[in-house]
Amino acid sequence: MRHLVFVGLLFVPGSVFAGAPNTWTKLDAAAIVDRRWDVPLGYDPVAKRFIILGGRSTYADYKKPRSYDVLTLDPKSNEWENAFPPGKDRGPKRGAGTAPEWKGEVWGFRDLEGNVRPNWTIYGTFSLGQKYDYDPDTKAFYFYAGGSTFNYEPGERKWTDLQPATHPEKELGGTLLWSSMVYDSRNKQFVLFGGGNVQSERGDPGTWTYSPSKNVWTNLKLTEQPPQRANSRLVYDPVNKKVVLFGGDQLDQLLSDTWAFDVVKQEWRETAPKKAPAPRGGHALLWLPKAKKICLIGGYAYTSTTSYVAPLYQRLPCEIWTYDVAAERWEFLSQAKPKDGPDAAANVFWSAAVDPDEGVLVLGQSGAWQCAVDALKTDVDGTEKHGVKPGTTERREGSHDPTWYFKGVPQADEKKVEADLKELPVNAWHVRPTPKKPGMNMDWGSAVFAPGLDLILRFSGGHSAYSGTAPHVYNVKTDRYTIPFAPEYPLEYVYSNDQVRGEWSFKGNPWMTGHTYKSTGYDPNLKALVFAPHEYTYFFDPKTSKWSRTQERNPYQASFYLVTVCATPKGAVVWANQRQGGAPGLWRLDAESRTWKPLPLKGGMPVTSPDHHGMAYDSRRDRLLLFSDLGKNKGDVLEYDFQAGATRWLNAAGRDKALAPSRETAYLADADAVLIGAHVPGESAWLMYDCKSNGWLDVELNGADPIGKKTFNNSMGLMVDPLRRLVWAVGQYSQVHVLRLDAKAARKLE
Repeated sequence: MRHLVFVGLLFVPGSVFAGAPNTWTKLDAAAIVDRRWDVPLGYDPVAKRFIILGGRSTYADYKKPRSYDVLTLDPKSNEWENAFPPGKDRGPKRGAGTAPEWKGEVWGFRDLEGNVRPNWTIYGTFSLGQKYDYDPDTKAFYFYAGGSTFNYEPGERKWTDLQPATHPEKELGGTLLWSSMVYDSRNKQFVLFGGGNVQSERGDPGTWTYSPSKNVWTNLKLTEQPPQRANSRLVYDPVNKKVVLFGGDQLDQLLSDTWAFDVVKQEWRETAPKKAPAPRGGHALLWLPKAKKICLIGGYAYTSTTSYVAPLYQRLPCEIWTYDVAAERWEFLSQAKPKDGPDAAANVFWSAAVDPDEGVLVLGQSGAWQCAVDALKTDVDGTEKHGVKPGTTERREGSHDPTWYFKGVPQADEKKVEADLKELPVNAWHVRPTPKKPGMNMDWGSAVFAPGLDLILRFSGGHSAYSGTAPHVYNVKTDRYTIPFAPEYPLEYVYSNDQVRGEWSFKGNPWMTGHTYKSTGYDPNLKALVFAPHEYTYFFDPKTSKWSRTQERNPYQASFYLVTVCATPKGAVVWANQRQGGAPGLWRLDAESRTWKPLPLKGGMPVTSPDHHGMAYDSRRDRLLLFSDLGKNKGDVLEYDFQAGATRWLNAAGRDKALAPSRETAYLADADAVLIGAHVPGESAWLMYDCKSNGWLDVELNGADPIGKKTFNNSMGLMVDPLRRLVWAVGQYSQVHVLRLDAKAARKLE
């Protein structure tokens, strides 16, 4: 075979770089003039070229000069070339070109010129992952993303929205994330498995097939299939007629198991290799047509950091493994040092493809990397050194681990704790000396007190803060924190600028919303934490350490910004907007049926905005008190009378001075007053509403003020402990503050 030399690199005409086997070379010439991620990469056997088929981009970045969505790699120059549609002059063959923009950041297939092409600038919950593959029979790449089934024909340079009658998301509900699909050439159909965020009981789609000729999706509804997982790529072995799956991310642990789906028998079976690659997710799995083996490349592992917006994932060294399906044997080939191999991003699929000569191309963060894989050059010692026993898992440590809270901690002395609380001086905040606190940032949310259990329950975070599914539990009697289970983290939505628009995880636990504000509450009849901003309501039972959920969707609009929950003796009450028309309403939780029952509502309601409105239950008068520092009635107090089913403004004295955020409220029965979790604007005194006199007060509180020097602390939860007559507050990093309040020291707000 004749070799060509180009800029010091060795090339094979019609193939990728064929230098030293199982080593990587960065292609400096293969530059892309834009930033993109979640990039679909494939190989077009007709054109004999690697091809990029789009990739996520921000709406703002797409307005800048950039390479075209579809690119093919010239095997001679090793440069990406723009694959513009036929007859469209979008710019030069290489480098930055132009393309029509889309109307907005919404998934669809029509650009502003009316051309059929997918909008890769979608904002919000979206994942392509590895839900695409090449069909050699129709000579097209097929995709499933955003609830759409579509294809791209490289020969025609044409996108088509196929619009099948049904599909996994339509049948199951939700937006499918982190999944994979592969072409089964024996049955001429695609197989899809893995991923999550759909509304099946398992939280995953199970096993589906898609027929290009019939344009039909079919749920196989298998009784036995692999456990749920994310970011585990499928690959098809045409010799043994099996789809292979390895490892993946269960969101609370990484896996190292190997499964094979027999496309003839249509059944899954876990295989039993002696050794396997270490647990990982996001790795590439490719079929080597000459070696007739499967090739694994790269992947990611976990970190256990709790630093603010620090990555909970890390890229593994770029290892290359092969798997013999018939022999059920994994073999190690090589491991590249970080600077000598692809630098793919952690917690996502590696973008990789292979050509007929077993040349592999990987897209890393710094560009494209090539490797000629030689499956015969196995490293027996490396297999033993880097391999693990199949079934090995990897979990996070530190405060992500439920056992960490008990390690090295002296036994709690409940008598001393109780004595310390009884001896607290009045009107001074004290920080409890909790030996081990969760290290996660619990930004922008509240907490609830469980009176009969002596527990503080907290589910707070989201956005660029804590995004796990485990609530944090503080025991007042022991001054100890625990978490009920290792939290599941939703991959690219951890410490992100977004949230998972979905419902529950593989274990049926609710996703953290963008933030939680006051959407958590307590139901004294269920003795459970109530989490109510989703389409469904979730209940965390601290006795069983498990979440459960309603069977029916909530009767109000899902909104973590506005949904406000308050405990009452007859059940938690939620203040939210109606599904139809958006008018405000009140609902009370029926514990027996676990459904929200509408409360009659005559009269107006306060203006709502995140952090600026709140609600408290006045137990002496069996009424709700609603607060807001916005609108024409700002600073006033609205009463909701359960008996009359009506509201009225109370014209509270000092209302013009009580213009502080009122999200956090604590009704103190002895004082017959509501302590607001905010300072009087411009002062250090705390704001308080006196129910008897219908007037606003302020009270000076000394000590370690949980609000700090600001008017309001958006990461503080404020609660009352009725038995001990104490006020509790938790901070952003789970600091526990306690207060014995003497309301006699309060003054009229002047």
